[in-house]
Amino acid sequence: MLCQHANERTTFGALLADRQAIQWWVADAETRIHCLQLMLWHAACLQDAGADVRTEASMIKLYGTELATDVIDWAMQAHGAMGMTKELPLQLMAQRVRVMRIYEGPSEVHRWVLARNRLREAK
Repeated sequence: MLCQHANERTTFGALLADRQAIQWWVADAETRIHCLQLMLWHAACLQDAGADVRTEASMIKLYGTELATDVIDWAMQAHGAMGMTKELPLQLMAQRVRVMRIYEGPSEVHRWVLARNRLREAK
């Protein structure tokens, strides 16, 4: 939705797609989505090999929900006031991803577990 809208919406004589902030949001989203895909593939390979993937699952839950939060927020921002209305699904997406950050385990808990495990391994 962000990319489609950016290629259609003109403000102050230029497409949103030509604005650096929008371009950076798109670039960051693409890069982070690719990272998440690699994390998923890596965890799947480990799972297929019979390895314990609890650490990888925590990383994926943490990274994925925060990525979704950021991308939805950028899309809402690009859509302006319309992004906040029920006319578009963005506000519903934002609401659902916020809940995911709780039931998938709070980000702070995942960070704590990941750090605790890494610090133990470093002893």
